[in-house]
Amino acid sequence: MEETNPVDGTSTEIKDPAAVLAALDRAKKDAKQFRVEKEDLETQLKSWQDYSDKIKSKFVQDKVVGHLQGLGLQNSDRLLKYIKMDLLTLNDDLQLEGLDDQIEGLKNDFPELFDPKFLVGGKADSGNTTAVDTKLSASQLQAKLVLGR
Repeated sequence: MEETNPVDGTSTEIKDPAAVLAALDRAKKDAKQFRVEKEDLETQLKSWQDYSDKIKSKFVQDKVVGHLQGLGLQNSDRLLKYIKMDLLTLNDDLQLEGLDDQIEGLKNDFPELFDPKFLVGGKADSGNTTAVDTKLSASQLQAKLVLGR
């Protein structure tokens, strides 16, 4: 005799156990297939995220170099090690945010790069106009007299 559950109208007696087992096997197979597809999609998503992060990093680096070159700095790629790329963000217009603050810090730390008045240009002793007196050997003195210098 079939018992009917008064709450939801289902019976507790199984009429065709083979069909129920077949349905259970199909459900297990479908669940396994969906799990494998989900794992594949997660792997693809991770690889695309890594690729997009790599492209974004290169784009941000190029924008920073371009901005530094726009300021008239030579060898701006050497300054990249002083800029914290993880603090930079791109807005909706693909403009960098946070770069100006870091450049102000670089101007304080390296004023000679941003203001040419601080550059010496390789002549650190250019203010000294007195000649350096060096001792000449006897051979050098004779050569100087013979050559008339």
